Amino acid sequence: MTNTQSGATPRRALVTGASRGIGREIALTLARNGFDLAVTAREIDRLDDVMSQPEMAGVNAIPIAVELTSHDSINQGFDTAVEGLGGLDVLINNAGRALIKPAIDVTWEDWDSVVDANLKGAYFLSGRLARHCIDANRPGAIVNIASTHGLTGLAGRTVYGISKGGMIQMARMLAIEWAEQAIRVNSVALSTVMTESRQEMLKDPEVRARMLGRIPSGRFPEPDEIAAAVRYLISPEAVSITGHTLVVDGGLTAA
Repeated sequence: MTNTQSGATPRRALVTGASRGIGREIALTLARNGFDLAVTAREIDRLDDVMSQPEMAGVNAIPIAVELTSHDSINQGFDTAVEGLGGLDVLINNAGRALIKPAIDVTWEDWDSVVDANLKGAYFLSGRLARHCIDANRPGAIVNIASTHGLTGLAGRTVYGISKGGMIQMARMLAIEWAEQAIRVNSVALSTVMTESRQEMLKDPEVRARMLGRIPSGRFPEPDEIAAAVRYLISPEAVSITGHTLVVDGGLTAA
């Protein structure tokens, strides 16, 4: 079955991990562009700040608590989003967990915590969006927020990098499986982005210089650049782009 509405403009989006940083900026950018939004965090009160922003006043926006390591929480959150917005067209898999630890010290529990949140949760949430769109005979778009750690090697970040590499491959696999239904799946792979938490970490001049030394452009991407990349990938202008990884890293992976 080929979905004939592949050129339609999606206007209802679910953004995970929207309480701060990149997820917050993505949510606000989509709101500025007229998207109705469901925004999630592990605890609903963490969404108070983003929900209070003026961009949210002009759209239908609902906060939802979702724990990505719980199948029941994912299903309940998705159902709440569909009910509150009258349907969904777009999913942004942004929420995730990091882990900096030598590989020989990683525990079974460490692995499950990171991989379940970053990869397993995103996979099953993507499946819910696809089933919803297929049943409604509507196009859909999914964007995974991945990382350059999923494309290159770096010591001390094995589990996180493996989970992000899995998200990139997941996008390829799902893009092929759902292409005939006009459900596009892409990834954005980021280097260090200048969020508030990163600004704090990069106050140390030596750390900042070392990290900038890996980026040929000599600057860190800003959150609004990531949001712009996401906005493009879910737009009608990107209707022929699926299974792609858009790398926003100042040339880090090209060096």
